[in-house]
Amino acid sequence: MTAPHRSTIHILGLGAMGTVLAVDLLRFTNALVVPLFRSQERLAQFQKTNGNNISIRKLYLEGSPIFSYPVEKCECPETFSKKPIDNLVVTTKTYQTKEALAPYLPYINKNTNLILIQNGLGVLELLREEIFTDSKNRPHLFQGVISHGVYQDKAGVFNHAGWAGMKIAKLPWTEEEMIQKKSVVEDDAANNSLVKLLTEPKFAKEFGIEHSTYQEMLFGQLFKFLVNACMNPVTAILDCVNGEMKASCGPVFTSIIDECLQILRVAYRPLFQYHEKYSGNEEYPEMDVNAVLTTDNMVSEVTRIGCDINSRNSSSMRQDTLFLRDIEIEYINGYVVKLADNLNLDPNCCKVNKTIGELATMRLALNRSRSINGDWRKD
Repeated sequence: MTAPHRSTIHILGLGAMGTVLAVDLLRFTNALVVPLFRSQERLAQFQKTNGNNISIRKLYLEGSPIFSYPVEKCECPETFSKKPIDNLVVTTKTYQTKEALAPYLPYINKNTNLILIQNGLGVLELLREEIFTDSKNRPHLFQGVISHGVYQDKAGVFNHAGWAGMKIAKLPWTEEEMIQKKSVVEDDAANNSLVKLLTEPKFAKEFGIEHSTYQEMLFGQLFKFLVNACMNPVTAILDCVNGEMKASCGPVFTSIIDECLQILRVAYRPLFQYHEKYSGNEEYPEMDVNAVLTTDNMVSEVTRIGCDINSRNSSSMRQDTLFLRDIEIEYINGYVVKLADNLNLDPNCCKVNKTIGELATMRLALNRSRSINGDWRKD
């Protein structure tokens, strides 16, 4: 009797998002989950600290249980098997993508499925223009927009604080492919090994997987981007847990979102014109971006998702500033500033996001200074 096929999925970036995904893949599928580390030293550190186990505490479940699973195999550039990679999940920080991928590029080819699960925007351009420049040998590219709230506490434990699902879609390598027919989703659901794994009924239900066209995912990505543009830098600047600022965050969220939307409407014009162009065409999904991505609605939604559902969460950017790590501000609020410049818009149209980015960067610099020179407030 032939043994059932077992998919192998490599995960590059075993931080908060990589961990929550890996644990649930181990819980609900039979996939071989292989974390990839950037060096032999980091691999040895993981094995020494965790004993080849990955764990997460589910704060939203009664009793806040910890789920811990052993990983059968871990690799780094020095120990890598040198075999082609079938499925690769990238959950590194956006600014780390190019460097993290570099050692594994020889094993990524046109048959590889690569999914990005990251905050921010702008990585697709990086992949197209600087990494996968040969259009004939590019991998099958997917994006995951994750809304789960996960953070690492001071004891090193990852905490899954809020359950909110993940959207996945095939990414287009060219702008001409931005608008996809429903048949693209149907074909991947039937024939693509990564999509089939992520949409296995048990895992898909528990992780909240929603497989869609690119335009639907981009809609969700812009929605999530607006959440991140508010929650990440503001919690980092204020040094607060999400729910603490619920009563007072409205005015600053309004300023950030209103400015972002003005720029995004220009940069992603086909998406914002989608409803009037494709509504009623059965080959395309129904979607009205302009009914959702309004300033008033998004301030309400960001507050609901960020400060209510994930009230106990500490944002990834706040965690980075607390642990003195580089922050992703250039791919979030900084991305809006860069878009405005690329589109030759008035520099004043992005002054709020520019200031927010500068304050978040200043918060990180202040925390780093205090770690060396002490906290002057205590003198």
